[in-house]
Amino acid sequence: MPNSIAARLISVLTASAVIIIAAGMLLDYRISRQEILQRLNEQATMEVQVVIADLENWLNGVEATTALLARILEQRSYSRDNLQDMIRDVVANNDEIFGAAIALNPALAEAEGGFAPYYYTKDGQTLYADLASRKARYQEQAWFTEPLAQGRAMWSEPYFDAGGGEVDMTTFSVPVYRSGADGKRIAYAVVTADVTLDALNKVLQQLHLGNSSYGLLFSREGIVMSARNDASSMQHYTTLHYQGLDKDSWHQLFQRALRGETSTMDFPCRQRDERCTIRLGRLNTTGWPVGVGYRQAEVLSPLHRYEIKTAAVSAATLLLVVLAVFLVTSRLTRPLAQLTRATEDMASGNLDIPLPRASGDDEIARLVRSFGTMNRELKTYIADLESATATRSRIEGELAAARDIQMSMLPEGGEALVRDAAASLWARVAPARTVGGDLYSYFQRQRQLFLAVGDVSDKGVPAALFMARAISLIQQIHTPSTPPETAMAELNNALERDNENCMFVTLFLGVLDIDTGELCFASAGHTAPSLLRGSRVDIIEQRTGPALGLAPDQDYPRNTLQLLNNDRLAIFTDGIDEAFNETGDMFGIDRFNQALQASSDEDIAAAGDNLFQRIRQHAGVQPQSDDITLLLLDYTPESEQRARQDFDLAEQLTARVQAWMTPILADWGIPAAAAGELKLVAEEIVTNIQKYAGLDAAGNVELLLQRDGDTLTLEATDPGRAFDPLHDAHRSTLGADIETAEIGGLGVHLLTQLTDHQSYRRTDGLNRLRVQKILSTLAVQTR
Repeated sequence: MPNSIAARLISVLTASAVIIIAAGMLLDYRISRQEILQRLNEQATMEVQVVIADLENWLNGVEATTALLARILEQRSYSRDNLQDMIRDVVANNDEIFGAAIALNPALAEAEGGFAPYYYTKDGQTLYADLASRKARYQEQAWFTEPLAQGRAMWSEPYFDAGGGEVDMTTFSVPVYRSGADGKRIAYAVVTADVTLDALNKVLQQLHLGNSSYGLLFSREGIVMSARNDASSMQHYTTLHYQGLDKDSWHQLFQRALRGETSTMDFPCRQRDERCTIRLGRLNTTGWPVGVGYRQAEVLSPLHRYEIKTAAVSAATLLLVVLAVFLVTSRLTRPLAQLTRATEDMASGNLDIPLPRASGDDEIARLVRSFGTMNRELKTYIADLESATATRSRIEGELAAARDIQMSMLPEGGEALVRDAAASLWARVAPARTVGGDLYSYFQRQRQLFLAVGDVSDKGVPAALFMARAISLIQQIHTPSTPPETAMAELNNALERDNENCMFVTLFLGVLDIDTGELCFASAGHTAPSLLRGSRVDIIEQRTGPALGLAPDQDYPRNTLQLLNNDRLAIFTDGIDEAFNETGDMFGIDRFNQALQASSDEDIAAAGDNLFQRIRQHAGVQPQSDDITLLLLDYTPESEQRARQDFDLAEQLTARVQAWMTPILADWGIPAAAAGELKLVAEEIVTNIQKYAGLDAAGNVELLLQRDGDTLTLEATDPGRAFDPLHDAHRSTLGADIETAEIGGLGVHLLTQLTDHQSYRRTDGLNRLRVQKILSTLAVQTR
């Protein structure tokens, strides 16, 4: 079985053995490889050095013989016969020299055309040629003119000796000078010694770094003197064709060799899928670049043989180790098979299965007895767990219900968005636990907007209960006739009564005059709000009183803030600035204000979402430590377009509403499609109020129509019986016959389909139904 203990034990032991043996083999391989590579490198270097040393000694001997002959001619004069004899003896007695010549300065020679006797060896015979002949014309040859021009001994570029030896050769030339009658130094002759390219090639091909290796020799001008292919002789090195070596690579290789640097170049072999190498240096005697080309596989063949042998030995060793581990492990783990079969039924849930009998006191017997004990304890634990799970499920259900109840106490269920022409509002609560103690509230009466943001001490259920009490009292105490500071003092006294657990709440309580932009507020130990004005964010200076619920009869100073057009006010709890990350670093007011500043060009809802996102990014994987509440208020009175009209519920109500709305919407430039849909919604709303609000014909419904940018708002206010059509109305099934649809059923579908946002609230005995349509949404749908 692949998942059995035996299989795992075999795998572990085998893997351990493989690792240990492989590590030992690898270490041995690396050490041996380095030794083999070092030995191969030393052998190759020694062989190259021996051949080059032979070549250097040969050329040094040629130079020494030629220089000696030149010094003899400088010291005394000889007859032509003597000069010829001297040259013949040099060639006949020196196997290293193919040919030699003494070429007199034509101006000093008695014969017309000069005097240049030349002797060379061919087929074991010493032959004579006259280099002063018209064919040879020694006066024009580089081996004669260049040494005289530069005044020094030098090796010539390789050339074909026409009129002389009739072979490819290179010549070592030594100029001979004598003093004239006037004591001036004059050129007397040039003494030469020749070496054929065939002879050089024979020496270089003694290099043996494999069957495919070959020597390379170039002149200083780049003429090939010895190469792999005889056809390349006397060609420029740029004509050599090596795959992967272009002219630029050859040029760099050649120039480094001329500077005396040893350089190496790898390239693909021409006829094999292998790598070849050219290594090039310089002869000290002549300055000629010299090198060797070889296949890397041939040079490293001893290493490859060693690698194959090492791999074979390693594989055989590992196979034997695996076989030994398998046999030993299988024998040791066989007794566990019976216990495994007995415990498989236990794993499937059958805890009453009998276990094998335990005999002896070895590990297997102790394991069987331990399984028996575990079986009994497991039965007891499962019974306890079932009881605890049922209790926990009941508690979680109660907490979930408590969260729903708590969120329902907050406007719009814990996340609110109100778009108004002059003042738009967005708010969100994020509890740290299932339920929490943060709160917010708002409501508008006429042209006044009431705001509240609070933070109850502690978290969880106690904070949630105290929060519910606080928000209920806020809605009871805060009336249009009660200033914020007075309402705060009354609220403190109400919360302090029967507060045996000494819980408290910090609270921001304010009222905004929408027409003037004046915000009057009081603070009970609450975090100061931040104001975004233009591109700058400031913390609002405030006078504050103590937290609510600790002591009676406290004073709470009145604060006043004048809002300007396009101001954005952020009211929040300390859960924002005290949001910690995994390193214990708080989010802080400064980070919050920077994020608020970056939201200046964003819609209020997008700004709120992005601020929460920034807080979550800062916290990372760190769990939320405190409840978080944020309320944003945008004040934009200059963008407001509004119209308000009261209608009685007499006949022709819908026609009167249509006649009032049509010119207003046209004057505001509302597209015909949007205007038609909003008038249809208004007709549905007033018709339902007329029929089902329980008001007579003298009853009154007030319609408010306003535009704020792309947002078009319609609000209907009536004193009829309390009814929330958005949540309490039974929606009829779409597609049902209209005569059988229940009251309000199709109308609710109409409202939700033709508008983008809907909200209902009951304040001061009045039903307030508000719907909003985003004009940009209509444009997208039209396209």
